[in-house]
Amino acid sequence: MSIKIKTTDKLKEMMMVYYLTAKNARHNNGKIAWITSGGPVELALAFGVTPIYPENHGAMVGATKMGGQLCAVAEGLGYSPDLCSYFRIDVGQAETHLGPIAGLPEPDVLICANNICKTVIKWYEIQARRYNVPLIMIDHPFMEHEIEEPAVKYVAAQLRDMAATLETVTGVKLDQDKLYQILMLSRDAIKLWERALETLRSKPTPMSSIDSFFHMAPIVTLRGEQRTVDYYQALVTELEERKAQGIAAVEGERHRLLFDNIPMWYATKFLYQTLAKHGAAVVTSTYTASWSMERDMTEGDPFEAMAWNYLAPYINRGFAKRLDILEGLIHKFECDGFLMHSARSCKAYSLGQYDLAEALTKRTGKQGVILEGDIADERAWSEGQAANRLEAYLEALDG
Repeated sequence: MSIKIKTTDKLKEMMMVYYLTAKNARHNNGKIAWITSGGPVELALAFGVTPIYPENHGAMVGATKMGGQLCAVAEGLGYSPDLCSYFRIDVGQAETHLGPIAGLPEPDVLICANNICKTVIKWYEIQARRYNVPLIMIDHPFMEHEIEEPAVKYVAAQLRDMAATLETVTGVKLDQDKLYQILMLSRDAIKLWERALETLRSKPTPMSSIDSFFHMAPIVTLRGEQRTVDYYQALVTELEERKAQGIAAVEGERHRLLFDNIPMWYATKFLYQTLAKHGAAVVTSTYTASWSMERDMTEGDPFEAMAWNYLAPYINRGFAKRLDILEGLIHKFECDGFLMHSARSCKAYSLGQYDLAEALTKRTGKQGVILEGDIADERAWSEGQAANRLEAYLEALDG
């Protein structure tokens, strides 16, 4: 048995407090913004707005295996089962107020950034009409290769417009000093998150990347807050101690794997246990590495610095850039192979994955396996089929 990461208890407490605070924001005369996971949350925090992430809620629903139930509600309203399960869950919870936290608090404004996918555009238009609230749309050009200066200026202009809209919604003027302080906290939290992920380079790895799928919640949801900096400092300290003591996330680690795509939230335990039986540990992931910072947002014009970083996520990059990123992670974390999740819901992440897998094997000589499923709708998952495919792959790795 692997030794539990103690900081996990702090994570559960932190997220519980966050959702309770969000649920009571209206009673304290606060404003709530629903925001996409790639949205510029620092700017919302500068206006004292409480951010809510329907995608994070969708992941929580998926982990508690309520995804199929809420997706079915949306399908009953005429939405196709081929649409993103996070979207269908969001429609379902809005209709029924069901879920692990009894639905999300209603928004005062919606903030939609399309740097993660294009489904969010229609998703947020639908919910803006439902709740009759303003919709802030931030269009991020797709970066086929490297990030270009005209794209940065284009997005920065939209962020300035976003600030003007939030001034109207909240009745508060933007405080540049407060924004700077929030950007500093966001920077510090991201650096600590990157340090936490760096510890997974150790052999044996002190934490599985499957665990990091859950530990990433604050960096997505609460960037720009002191409690997030404190949390990741505690996580880094614990992981460094585990490294020093040789504590392994997977006992008898023999194989190190890269994971590509959003996980199947309802099957993370199955995935960890199946891999662990063969001494296989997931040590890096394109998903957890997406919340990083390639430029310091406290240097230069803050709007342009934010724009640059929000254009950078893996999912907003072209095939060649993604292949470079995957190859870099394979080498950096000394992976023996890779595991990809072809997620029915997430077309932006999954399209081209079979070609990526073939190209990655040609470049690195490492073999991979692709599992087909869904991010949060357990009805699209066959554990038996996945087990057969995964076991065959792991046996081949065992030689």
